[in-house]
Amino acid sequence: MSAALWAGANTALPAQEWEIFDMTNSPIPSTTVYALVEDLSGGVWVGTDWGLCHFDGGSDWEIHQVGSSDIPSNDIRALATDAQGILWVGTLSDGIGVWDGADWTIYNTGNSPLPENGIRDLFIDHRDWVWITTQGGLACFTGSEWRIYDDSEQSYDGLVLHTSNTRAVAVREDGTVCLGTFNGGLHFLTGSSVSFLTTYNDGFFDNTATDVLFDPVSGDRWVSTPSAGLLRQQGPTEGGTWFQWNSSIGFPSNGVSCISMDGSGRVWAGTQFFGLIRVDTDGSFSSFTTTNCDIPDNEVPSVLAAADGSIWVGTVYGGLARYRLSDGFHDTDQDPGIRVFPNPASDWCTVEVPHASGGWSWEINDGQGRLMQQGFAVGGTKQVPVGSLAPGAYLLTVIQGGGQRHSRVVINGSAP
Repeated sequence: MSAALWAGANTALPAQEWEIFDMTNSPIPSTTVYALVEDLSGGVWVGTDWGLCHFDGGSDWEIHQVGSSDIPSNDIRALATDAQGILWVGTLSDGIGVWDGADWTIYNTGNSPLPENGIRDLFIDHRDWVWITTQGGLACFTGSEWRIYDDSEQSYDGLVLHTSNTRAVAVREDGTVCLGTFNGGLHFLTGSSVSFLTTYNDGFFDNTATDVLFDPVSGDRWVSTPSAGLLRQQGPTEGGTWFQWNSSIGFPSNGVSCISMDGSGRVWAGTQFFGLIRVDTDGSFSSFTTTNCDIPDNEVPSVLAAADGSIWVGTVYGGLARYRLSDGFHDTDQDPGIRVFPNPASDWCTVEVPHASGGWSWEINDGQGRLMQQGFAVGGTKQVPVGSLAPGAYLLTVIQGGGQRHSRVVINGSAP
C-alpha cells in the first residue's frame, strides 16, 4: 500500500455568513442534528434525535414526530432521497420509514429481510436501489428484491464480507460499492467480488470508517475515520494511491465524523470536536470553529453541500447551521500582499504577487462560495481571463506555500 500526504493549512477565511436554526428561533425540535439531505426543490430534510424536519430554505418548516405522524421513531440517524423525491428515513432502533409526501411505509425486521432495526447509513444509487448499513449486515433493496450481504456463507451471491458490522456506504455509477465498517476494514464490493483493507492485514490507516463518498467526476474514493483523519484514494480500488490528512501535517482533527463534496470538488468534513474543515482541490484545508467563526458548536455529526453552494451543518449541541460566503465582500478581504488591476475588470485582469517564488494557484469564487475559475501561475504576475463571468463581485484567492491571500474583484464595473 502506498501512502502520501497532502499538506497546507489555510488560516485566513473569506467573508462568510452563518445562519443558525435552534429551538429558540425555529420549530426544530432538538439541537442535535444527525442527518441531512437535500430535496428536489432545494429544501433540506433535517434528522434530529427528537423528530424529522423539512425546511424550504426560506421560512416554511414541516415537522414529523411520533404521535403527530406515522414516522416510526423520533431518533433519526440517516436520510436519503430517490429520483422521484421519495424520502427514506433511517432510525436508531425502529427500522426505516419511507415518506412519499402523503403516507409512511415502514420496513423493519418484522416485515422485511432487514438485518437489524438500527440504521446507520442510507444511500440511493443511480438505479434507485437503496443501500442500508446496519450492525447485522448490508442490505440492498432494488425495488423488487432484498439482497443481504454479511460475513456468513448465506451472504448474497456468495459475496462474503469481512464483518457484518457495516457503517457507511456509497455506490459509483459503474456499480462499485465502497463500504465502511465498524472495526472490520474498508470494503469494495462489485457484482462478482469483494475485497477489503485492514490495519492488521494491509497496514491500512483505520479499521473503521464513519463516512465514504465517491468523487462523481474522477471516481476517487474519500473516507472519513474516527482516529486516522481523512483519506482519499486515486486510481484503481485495488492498488490505488492513498492520501491522508491527519494531525501530523497540521490537520485540525484525526476524528472525522462525516463528509460531503460540493459542486467545485471541495470536501467538507465534520469533526468530532474541532468543527468543520474544508479541503480544497489542491489539498490545502481551512478550519471553521467556534473561535474563528459563528459556527454554533464544534461537534459536527452531519454536513451537506447543497446545490446552491450553501453548506448545511448539523451539530450536537448548537442545532442546524447554514454557511455561505457573504453576498458582498468587505475591506478585510483585501490583502495588500497582492494587487489586481484593472479593477473593475472586463475581459482580463492582471494578478500581481510581489516576491513570488515558485508556482502559485489562483481561484475565483462568487458571493456564495462557488468556484467559478481556477488555474496555476509561475512568477510574479498572471493574466486571468474574466470575460466569461457574469457582472458582479467575486473573491479572487491566491494560494501559495500553504497560505491564502484574497482580493475582491468587480467584473464589468458592477459593484455590490
